[in-house]
Amino acid sequence: MIKVFSSFLAVIISSQITLAQTYLGFEYNPNIPVKTATATLKNPWAGGINYGQFSTIDFNFDGLDDLVIFDRSGDEFILMEHTLTGSTHGYQYIYKGHNYFPSDCKYRSAFVDYDNDGRKDLFTYGIGGVKVYRNIGSSSLGLQWQLVTDILQTDYVGNVSNLFVSASDIPAYSDIDFDGDIDILTFHIGGQNVEYHQNQSMELYGIPDSLKFVLKNQCWGKFSEDPNNNDLVLNQTAYPCENGDIANPLRPENTVNEDSINATVTRHTGSTLLAIDINNNGVMDLILGDVSYPGITLLMNGGTAPNTNSVMISQNHNFPSVSHPASMQLFPAIYWEDVDFDGKKDLIVAPNARTVSENQNSVQFFKNIGTNALPNFVFQENNFLQKEMIDHGLGSIPVLVDENGDGLKDLVVADFIRYKPTLNLESVFQLYRNTGTASNPEFTLVNNDYLGFSALGLGLRAVPTFGDLDGDGDQDLIVGRENGTLVRFTNSAGAGNSLSFGVSVPVNDNTGNPINVVSYAFPQLFDLNKDGLLDLMVGKKTGEISYYQNTGSNSSPIFTLISQNVGQADIASTPDGYASPHFFRVNDTTHLFVGAYNGKLNYYRNIDGHLTDGDTFSLYSSNYLNLDVGLYSSFFVDDIDDNGYLNLFVGQDLGGLFLFEADPLSTSSLSEKFIESNLVLYPNPGNQFVKILVKDGNLSNLKLLGMYNILGQKQPVELMNSLVDVSNLSIGSYYFVIENNGKVEHLNFIKN
Repeated sequence: MIKVFSSFLAVIISSQITLAQTYLGFEYNPNIPVKTATATLKNPWAGGINYGQFSTIDFNFDGLDDLVIFDRSGDEFILMEHTLTGSTHGYQYIYKGHNYFPSDCKYRSAFVDYDNDGRKDLFTYGIGGVKVYRNIGSSSLGLQWQLVTDILQTDYVGNVSNLFVSASDIPAYSDIDFDGDIDILTFHIGGQNVEYHQNQSMELYGIPDSLKFVLKNQCWGKFSEDPNNNDLVLNQTAYPCENGDIANPLRPENTVNEDSINATVTRHTGSTLLAIDINNNGVMDLILGDVSYPGITLLMNGGTAPNTNSVMISQNHNFPSVSHPASMQLFPAIYWEDVDFDGKKDLIVAPNARTVSENQNSVQFFKNIGTNALPNFVFQENNFLQKEMIDHGLGSIPVLVDENGDGLKDLVVADFIRYKPTLNLESVFQLYRNTGTASNPEFTLVNNDYLGFSALGLGLRAVPTFGDLDGDGDQDLIVGRENGTLVRFTNSAGAGNSLSFGVSVPVNDNTGNPINVVSYAFPQLFDLNKDGLLDLMVGKKTGEISYYQNTGSNSSPIFTLISQNVGQADIASTPDGYASPHFFRVNDTTHLFVGAYNGKLNYYRNIDGHLTDGDTFSLYSSNYLNLDVGLYSSFFVDDIDDNGYLNLFVGQDLGGLFLFEADPLSTSSLSEKFIESNLVLYPNPGNQFVKILVKDGNLSNLKLLGMYNILGQKQPVELMNSLVDVSNLSIGSYYFVIENNGKVEHLNFIKN
């Protein structure tokens, strides 16, 4: 019997040599502190904000309103959890908070409780109008969404069709007639006047659980936009404002898609609306932002009761105050939410147009020092939440280098575009010096325009890469340019000193011609062929990576083109790939992470020995770690805290960074090695009990760290001596995470 069991165990062990693997995956780990000269950032690795739209929702049903920001820069949700520690309120960034919301939201998103059930619903863009998801979640189920309609309909005097809202606009979702249901104010498609679409839920059914609209007034407030400036023409009597109640609707018949509108119609170009009864007189006033102007305008309603065709009687372009009006380069949008936890709704103003307005200090916070019934807004800051994050414009790019020669790697953050006043755009480098230790790093912002690179005219998305090109022991610099060329800065400081660069010179190839990849060069210096010399790889806007081998010496590099598309690692899913390569090594094996315009992480392996033109790397995943940062992903890998686990710095569209650390318990594999395990599961497959066998017989240092299903969900099992009861598990595949003598192993198991 013993021989039979021994033979069977040998078979089991043999079969599990290929199943037991050492995994090294990355998990979000925002624990390295980041400081400015005056404070430690609360959410440094939260990714930044560009063009945010602000709403509140209780996403986890704990009774506290959390803050959701929909950033139209890349149609991304940012979730900030409302935390309460003792009596102290705050916001904590939730990584991958976008997973709580529908994935098809574009242009705009707002949370409004239209059915008055205490759960805020989601109003977002539908083709030519508004799409609505109903919140059907609960504390037991979590946040859940049900699609109510792909496109809201309204009755345009007998012509029922989509309630049009331009993709560029933000309408007002508000109870305009104070009857308990949600109405909509939106600019007319072909003019400068506001339409009032009345929700008929209360009128027809007596409860606010429906979304049945009728065009109640085609010139609500009896005002229109002046086509020549940001003034508004009040008390309009010309068509279509002469009547108020609907007579001849302006809307073209049978229009479904805004792109198919008759070209003869004068197009409304863009506005944002917030309806608020600011003087508590029972009629809605209006705060307006315009696509072509920096300020917001308060329109005061002269009526005394809702739905009396009342006119706007005054306009104030210096709102909220003459001393500090809201102002940004272009197209401000306005939001009314309590963001400082005092129970009074504050005013948030943020830009609503990508790349043509502020993208760094772009969230203006006006505190309500009055009441919700009679608000009084006072300016507080222009970087609400952003001041607690690394945030430097659009398209951040992280690079590590020992900038001051103290043996600690510092963080340089480049960017694609940083807005500056008067509509000038620039690309800069920011320096976060490592002011911690080798084992406990911390980064402190010391320069917002490192070495004055913004003044050098290198174009947008200037990308740095560092390496000792002349063999003198210090780090030189190559910068990739918007025009596809590269320039070199030689460091004259010497080893152990702060970087000091002279004038730039073009980077040429072995023929003496400037290297040029046409547009948006993304360089990396790395010894790709392991010959001791730094080679040069250059990512391209079109998605490929050029490989220039260093055929010179360690003091005089010569860059010889080997391949215009090394490894066939072409990541262009659209004409714009924006390849951002980062090669790195683990245990002498080369890996490649490539960032892209689509915001994903492309992971390539099988690189060593496959560097000649026409060779192919193995694409392990085009969406590794399920990481999606919206747009313009970029990566840098290093063990910054010297603990034996690699860190992953992730740059992305919103101008901030994410930070990960390799975790042996992660289900995401970075490098995998087939090993002969000292452990075996028996029986496998099994259905009652599974025994963990240790081949050397030593059970004293055996620990079950967890058992997980294929979705990565931990299962409620315990280790009793060497047995695990799996009888209550569903049929399927699982894996054990077991520590034995300090070594963590993953063992696959099948429940039958």
